[in-house]
Amino acid sequence: MPKCNSCDGSVLRTDAFCGTCGEPVPGGKPVVPIACESKLSGVQTPQERISGTFAPPRSTGTSARAVAVVALSDPEFIEPADTGLSRTTIREREPQSEPAPVLPLHRKKTGTESERREAAAVLELQMDEPRASAAERDTSLPHAPIPPGPPILASDLLREQMRPSSPGEKALRRTTVALATLGALGALLVGGVHPLTFVALALLITMGTLALTPMSYRGRAIGLFAVGSIATSVALWQQTLTGGAPEGSILASATILLSGSLLFRAYYRGARLARVVVSLGVLALGAWFFASGGHESLVRLEGDWQSWAPAATQVAFGLLALLSLMAFMDNSTRGGAHVWGVALLLLYMLHIGLLVGSDVWPVGGVEVSIQGPTIAAILAGVVGTVVAGMALAQVLVVAYQVARSRTKARISVAA
Repeated sequence: MPKCNSCDGSVLRTDAFCGTCGEPVPGGKPVVPIACESKLSGVQTPQERISGTFAPPRSTGTSARAVAVVALSDPEFIEPADTGLSRTTIREREPQSEPAPVLPLHRKKTGTESERREAAAVLELQMDEPRASAAERDTSLPHAPIPPGPPILASDLLREQMRPSSPGEKALRRTTVALATLGALGALLVGGVHPLTFVALALLITMGTLALTPMSYRGRAIGLFAVGSIATSVALWQQTLTGGAPEGSILASATILLSGSLLFRAYYRGARLARVVVSLGVLALGAWFFASGGHESLVRLEGDWQSWAPAATQVAFGLLALLSLMAFMDNSTRGGAHVWGVALLLLYMLHIGLLVGSDVWPVGGVEVSIQGPTIAAILAGVVGTVVAGMALAQVLVVAYQVARSRTKARISVAA
């Protein structure tokens, strides 16, 4: 047995250092690690160890000593350095994951008040959550913030389609702002400096302000209906002072009532109130048609446009009154109620414009019977009539919703 040159201690041939003094042993043969042993020496490779097969030993002494060392030592398991694993292989070794939960849909409510409420709720959630770094934030689907509001069901979607909560709000606001702007410019151009012009401007600016100001659906509808009706009344008063036909007030009232009821019928198909109000509007428009001689207007026409153009619009009013009866169709269809309502408002604007034009450019030999301030007031009245008709539909929506809520409350109390 060899000895250490420094302390004469006994060492093994495989010792590289002395166990007593720690000095290197000359001529010692340390144990070769398995990972560093070549394939030619007969040592088993990591792949062969995993599969459980042994390489056939060679007939050399070095190979026998290496096999003995492998048998006595505790080999380390070295993971094969294979970085070419596909993601599919890694996914197969992972446990089967559960499907991600499905978040319920939520109704997006229109209107400035509901938008403010949703924004405040989301801001509250963000303030309550602790601040974390981008790496620590969990943006997975189960931890995503759920917006406030009840989940949407199929029955809710059908109910919302048949009875919407705030129909026509954006259309009313945009139409009012556009018409009020154009009407104010026209009143300034033709009215000049006159108290009546200032009154018309004040009414138009008020309508535009109500359309732009954030407020509730009910408040805006009632406010625009009231201001539009006042503007229409001022215009009718001026038409009466300048010798206009007294049937103009019946036409304006019928236009507001029938257009509003037709739009309400388009919003709420199954409402009995819509059919009742449509009946009243058709009767009012029919009464004006016969009182103004619309059924005889085409018989006594002349060649100038001041004669046949207003008469043609009178006949068109009678045709729209007949088409409005389609509102009594089944609940599965709107019966073109929204088309007839909008067409009635446009026809009223055209009819009043032709009447004013025939007064501004009369037939030869007739003096002009209308002045600039009166035209400004009539212009404001036309805008007010259109706005009042659209706002009346929303007033009917609010009244219908209140009546239904009271009916449900009585049924629940009785039950």
